[in-house]
Amino acid sequence: MFDQRSYKLLEELTKHEKITKQEIMMQLNLSERQLQYDLEKVNFALTNNDLPEIKISNQLLFIDKALRSLVKTNYLDMNANQFIISEQDRAYLIYLYTFIRKEPVSNYHFQLLLGVSKNTALTDVKRLKEICDKWKVKFLYTRLDGYHITGTEMDKRRLAIFSVNHLLSQPLGEEIIILALKSWGKAEILVETQQIMNQYLEINEISLVKSRKTEMIIHLALLRVRAGKEKLSFTNLEKQMLERQSIFKHGKELSRKLFPEGGEDESYFVTIQLLVTLEIVTSQASPELEKLAEQIIEEFEKNTLLPIEDKAFLKRSLYNHLVPAFFRIIFEIPLFNQLSERIKREYPDLFQFVKRSLSPLALWTGKEISETEIGFFTMHFGGYLDSGNNLHSEKLTGLIICSNGLSSSIMLEAQLKELFPTIRFSRIHNRDRFEDIPAANYDVVFSTIKVESVKPVFIVKTLLSQVDKYYLIRDVLQKFPRLDRQIFTVEQLMEVIKRHTEVKDENQLYSELVNLLYIQNKSKGMNKPMLSELLTKDTIHFTDEKLDWKDAIIEASQPLVESNKVQRKYVDSMIRNVEEVGAYIHIGKGIAIPHARPENGVNQLGMSFLRTKTPVLLLDQADHKIDIFICLAAIDSEAHLKALAQLTKILGDNELLEAIKAAETAEQVIEIIKMGENK
Repeated sequence: MFDQRSYKLLEELTKHEKITKQEIMMQLNLSERQLQYDLEKVNFALTNNDLPEIKISNQLLFIDKALRSLVKTNYLDMNANQFIISEQDRAYLIYLYTFIRKEPVSNYHFQLLLGVSKNTALTDVKRLKEICDKWKVKFLYTRLDGYHITGTEMDKRRLAIFSVNHLLSQPLGEEIIILALKSWGKAEILVETQQIMNQYLEINEISLVKSRKTEMIIHLALLRVRAGKEKLSFTNLEKQMLERQSIFKHGKELSRKLFPEGGEDESYFVTIQLLVTLEIVTSQASPELEKLAEQIIEEFEKNTLLPIEDKAFLKRSLYNHLVPAFFRIIFEIPLFNQLSERIKREYPDLFQFVKRSLSPLALWTGKEISETEIGFFTMHFGGYLDSGNNLHSEKLTGLIICSNGLSSSIMLEAQLKELFPTIRFSRIHNRDRFEDIPAANYDVVFSTIKVESVKPVFIVKTLLSQVDKYYLIRDVLQKFPRLDRQIFTVEQLMEVIKRHTEVKDENQLYSELVNLLYIQNKSKGMNKPMLSELLTKDTIHFTDEKLDWKDAIIEASQPLVESNKVQRKYVDSMIRNVEEVGAYIHIGKGIAIPHARPENGVNQLGMSFLRTKTPVLLLDQADHKIDIFICLAAIDSEAHLKALAQLTKILGDNELLEAIKAAETAEQVIEIIKMGENK
C-alpha cells in the first residue's frame, strides 16, 4: 500500500532510467533509512499490482521502462484502498466530504472514508476545527444535523477552494478529492463539469492558466454536487465591477449551463472564478488596472533604483498577472503557492522591495496583500530582472512550456538562461499552442507539463532547487554534450572531498558545488555586500561648503571616481538624469540617492555618502532640500539590493536617521549603520 511519500518517491524515480541513491535522497530530502523504508513500500505495492520492482545495484536504482511509461501516461490507476492519506490532508478531505454531504454525517462516516480508527478520526476533526477557525467558519456537530459547517456561503467556498488547491499540491491529491466525490456516488459530475468547461472555453477561445483551470473545474464540480447551498451576498458595487468585465457574459452563460437553478449570484461567482484563472487579458478589459500596473512599476523603480529598460514589455506582462491578482484580493479568493516560503527565503531583499512596490495595489483594493501574492509578484519581477543578463547563442533553440501562469514562466526562463546561457529560449503557456509549432523551429523543450515531441523534452519544476538544477544539467548534457563545460561530476568531487576531510553538511556542500561548477555565475554581481561594506571610512565624508545641487552630486561621488569604481561620465549621467527626469532621486526626509544605469560608466559596485551642513536645493527647488546625498553605482540588477534594503530600513527608522544626521565623523555613521543592520 502506498502512502503519499512513497508514491512521491515512485513518481520521482520514474523520471529517470537510473539514478544514484545519493541523488534521490538529496532530491526528496530523505535519509538512507527513510529511502530504504519507502522503497520497500513502493516495491511491495508494485508487486501486488503485477508491476516490475525497482532494483538497486552498486548504489544505482534502475527503473523498468514499462513502469516509467505507465506513470508518465497516468495509466497507473490508483484505487482509494491502495494509498494512505497523511494526517494533514485527511482534515481537508473531511472538509470537502462534509461540504458536499447528502445526509447528516457522523464520526463513523469519517472512519469509513479515511480507513482509520475512531480516535484518529476524532483527532482529524479537532485539527479541522482549528483550520476552520482561521477561515471564519465553524465545523460543528449536533444530534439533528450531524457534522456541518456554519458561516457565510462565500467563506465556506473560500475554504473549499483552499482545500482543493492544497490537496492538488500533494502527491495523489486529485485521487483524494475524487474519493470525496466517489463516497457520495458523484464522481461522474467531475467528468461532466470538465466536458462542459472545455467545450465552452474552446468555442469561445478563452485561455486559462492550466493548473488553475484544473482547480476551478474541481471546485465547480463540488458546488454542483453540494446540496443546500446558501445565498451568496455581493454588494451592488461588487456586482457593477464584475458586470463591467468583458468576461462577465461568459460567466453568466457558464453559470446557466453549470447551475441551471443557481440564481443570478452564481453568475457573479463563476465570473470571479474565470477572472482569477485568466491567462491572457486584453488591454481593453480594464484600463484602470493598466494604470495600476504603471504605478507599481514606478514604485519598483523608485524602491530598487533600477531603471526599467523595456517598460512596455514589463507593463504588458505585469498587467496579465495583475488582473487575476486584483480580483483574488478584492474577493479574498485563496491562492495556494508552495513556493512562497522558498521565494521569501532565497530572494529576501527582492521580496521586501516588491512588497513595498505593491502599495498602490493595497491602496486600490483597501486590503493587505498576502505573502503568497507577494511571492508571485516577486517571481514576476525577479524573472524580468534576470531576463536581460545573458547573451543568447543561435546554436540551440529551447522552447519553454509553463502552464502555471506568466510570472512562473518568466521565473523559469530566467533560471534556464542561468543554467544554459548558450541556448536561445522562447516561452509558450499551453500544450495546444505547442502542438501548432513545427519541430523544425526548436531543438529542445523544457516543460512543467507532460508533452510529446520528436525533440528532447525535459520536465521541470517552476522553481528549481540546486539539486534540481544539477539533475537537469546532467540530463541535458547527455543529449547535448557540446554544452558541457566540465570534465568531472559533482559526485566525483564529493567522493574525493569526503576521503580527505569530514563533511558536516553534505547537502549544503553538494548544492554549493553545483552552483560553482554548473550555474552561470554573474561574476560582477554574485556577491551581495552589506551596507557597512560599501559605506566605509573612505566613502563617507562631510562638507561645510554651500553647494549647488550639481556640485553636491559631484562632491558626493568623488570617492567612487577616485577609487575607479565609476568613470567620470557616470557622474555626468547622474546629473543629466535629474535634469531630464526631475527630482526623483529625492526619497524624502532630506535624502537623495543619485544613480544612473550601470552601462553609463560603472566599473565596480559602490556607494558613497555626503553630509552637507547647509541644505542643498535639488533643481533649485525649495520643496527638495537635501542634506544627505548617497550615490549608488549598481553593477547589475541584484548585487546592490541587500545594501539598499538595509539602507531603506535604517532611513525608515526615525531614531537612526536622526543619529546619522547628528553624526560628525565617518566612524559614527558606520557605527549607526551596523546598529541598523543588526536590528
